[in-house]
Amino acid sequence: MRLTAAVALIGVTTIVQPTTVFAQQSDERGRCFASEGATPQQRLQSCTLLIESAGQSSQTRVAALNSRGNVHLSQRNYDRAIDDYNEAIRLDPAYAIGFNNRGLAYQRKGLIDRAIEDYDEAIRLNPAYALAFANRAAARQIKGRVDLAIEDSDKAIGLNRRLAAAFFARANAYRDKAQWDFDAYLADGIYEDRAIADYDEGLRLEPNNAAALRNRGFLNAKRQRYDRAIEDFDEAIRLDPNVAASFSGRAYALRFVGQYDRAIADYRKALTLQLDEMSRSQIETVLKQLGAAAAQGGVPASISKR
Repeated sequence: MRLTAAVALIGVTTIVQPTTVFAQQSDERGRCFASEGATPQQRLQSCTLLIESAGQSSQTRVAALNSRGNVHLSQRNYDRAIDDYNEAIRLDPAYAIGFNNRGLAYQRKGLIDRAIEDYDEAIRLNPAYALAFANRAAARQIKGRVDLAIEDSDKAIGLNRRLAAAFFARANAYRDKAQWDFDAYLADGIYEDRAIADYDEGLRLEPNNAAALRNRGFLNAKRQRYDRAIEDFDEAIRLDPNVAASFSGRAYALRFVGQYDRAIADYRKALTLQLDEMSRSQIETVLKQLGAAAAQGGVPASISKR
């Protein structure tokens, strides 16, 4: 009988051994399948011992390969993760978890089409696999297939309304639809508000997701809800203070509520963090505008015209 108990963790499925089983298992087994209390290196070593030990069942090897692959995935060793998922699938071709997790590794590598193929197979093997639908939604959103992404998110939510990843995937798709889809011109603000509602629900389920807070902050700013946007960016920065977009996003909102000194400080902070050249140039231009306006004692032209 294949191990099927699973939990969602950042899009990947991990095998969870029941607590009653832990007391009967070896230290290696306990560490390999541990969700906490073991370092990544300890988990890698213990999973390797299980995989290579004589007398282990095929079921145990498949689960250990998946667990070791998940550790490699968390450490961004995507090729090693894929190797482990490949072997798990070879041992058990009907292992939907392996296809889902390998899809996520391909997605992290930027191989989106291969990721979608793996999510397709995971869903074919297990049509009730909510996380695979959510992951495919995220991949389709990256490819610009926002309507298909929304459909997949709907299915994931229908299967599991406690899956934050599904609400975040649909929120991201609605956000992109608002920006790029012709329907958005005919329904101003509707898709932004749908996205915000999904971020709200996802964050209720997973309140410490800095990326979702940041995304909601940008949408609140776009909808001219600047105080709410600032609150979102405040929390995103508290959770992860090393993302330039959180500071530049908060600075943008601060400008519109007249807090120019704070905005300047945030823009300057953003420049100390990792940025692409276009974003860096845009921030430098805005700082020049704010500085020139401050020297003249007036409201920045970029604000007064809005």
